[in-house]
Amino acid sequence: MSEIITGTVAKKADQIAMQEMGFKSLELMETASSKVAIYVNRHYTYEREARILVLAGVGNNGADAVAVARMLKETGYDPVVWVVGSIEKASWEFLYQMFHYQQLLGRAVIYREGDSLPDSDICIDGIFGIGLHREVTGIYRSFMNEVNAHSHGFTIAIDAPSGIDTDSGELMGAGIKADVTITFGRNKTGLVTGTGKEYSGKIFVEDIGIPDEAYERAGVAG
Repeated sequence: MSEIITGTVAKKADQIAMQEMGFKSLELMETASSKVAIYVNRHYTYEREARILVLAGVGNNGADAVAVARMLKETGYDPVVWVVGSIEKASWEFLYQMFHYQQLLGRAVIYREGDSLPDSDICIDGIFGIGLHREVTGIYRSFMNEVNAHSHGFTIAIDAPSGIDTDSGELMGAGIKADVTITFGRNKTGLVTGTGKEYSGKIFVEDIGIPDEAYERAGVAG
């Protein structure tokens, strides 16, 4: 489990685990999200009043972020989720997680161009995950610039800092700089090279149950 792999290989291993080995997307998501929620609970146990800003794209990294928000809500925090992207294009996992978060009366806001985001004590970044390999443009770039214009006491990236290509470590035009990155399965080359190294902060690699065989079949030496 010590290898550092590209984000592309990691994504392929995830797909092999789900499509060929019987792993369920939501089960992996719950495990991954719990790792982030546990980190917050361990480090901010006595700070339930902390202002928590959760940044969520409408793909599965955003679904992870909303699941984290739900778990924090269940343990006494009051996070606010800011969503960027078209809900019409949202993954079903994102919609599932948002439904269950809002069942707890969780607060969520859909970002519109020109909106002003609040400062926060803790910021959880789930805009883009390990699959980003293109320039960040449009509303996503505006959103990231707006996020970066505000004060965030501590930023935690889910799997990868948004805006970083996890193959190369290149900043894809705009990004969110993390104090801590909680990545899943194995570390990624883009988190330890180039701008990715600067943006990732301290990296924690968490096992979410994807077997070695999935990585081997994705192209990682055993």
